[in-house]
Amino acid sequence: MSENKSYRLYDSLEFFWRKKIWFIIIPLIVAVLGYFGSMLIPKDGDYVGKSTVFTGSVKLEALTNPDHIMAKYGQHFSGKSEVFVPTRSYIKAEVYGDNEETVEKELNQFNKQLLEALMTQHDRIISSTEAYATTQSERVKTLNTTIEAYKNALASTDNLTVINNYTTLLSAAEMDLTNAMATVQRVKNDIIVFETPELAKTNVAKTKSYGVEGAVAGFVLGILLAIFILSLWKYILEARGSRRA
Repeated sequence: MSENKSYRLYDSLEFFWRKKIWFIIIPLIVAVLGYFGSMLIPKDGDYVGKSTVFTGSVKLEALTNPDHIMAKYGQHFSGKSEVFVPTRSYIKAEVYGDNEETVEKELNQFNKQLLEALMTQHDRIISSTEAYATTQSERVKTLNTTIEAYKNALASTDNLTVINNYTTLLSAAEMDLTNAMATVQRVKNDIIVFETPELAKTNVAKTKSYGVEGAVAGFVLGILLAIFILSLWKYILEARGSRRA
């Protein structure tokens, strides 16, 4: 006695092999459709300009708010534009437009205005810090003169009360001198390590096209569609054959 066995998977693979040309035709058609379809996706512009400005040691709360930065330095942008503040030391901008020269001009204007504002603040801080260092340096000179006078006064007297008074004054003056010298050195070090704002990076390029991604996605979708169509085709043929039997 023999048994009739059903090999559904084998039958499907055999049918797919006979119709294998459709695994090329359908994915290619869908890939082409995906490529041209991606070209229809709206873009913000044909060109995009990107810049990164390093704020240096200038730390202002206003520079952490993208809306404030855009309102103050980006009002001239004619196309879509965005400002990002990823960290307190960097400000990034993106500008879109259909004309490369316009995008570059507007981005350069933004960078220039922002850097000028940063440098103004930088120079103001450096100036005030240097003025403070100068004041402390003058104080050091005055304290040195005062200490020398106290030492001379101590050397020229035998009065115990006067000696005690001058000793107290001398000790306080020497402590003030130590603190003043430390302050001068600290302020000078602050000036040395104070970083200057600068333009870290800027460039203008054509906006990205997603044609390749669309074609690849279309090709993968086409393979799945081919499997579905061929499976449906096989099912219809089997159903017709079953009805005729």
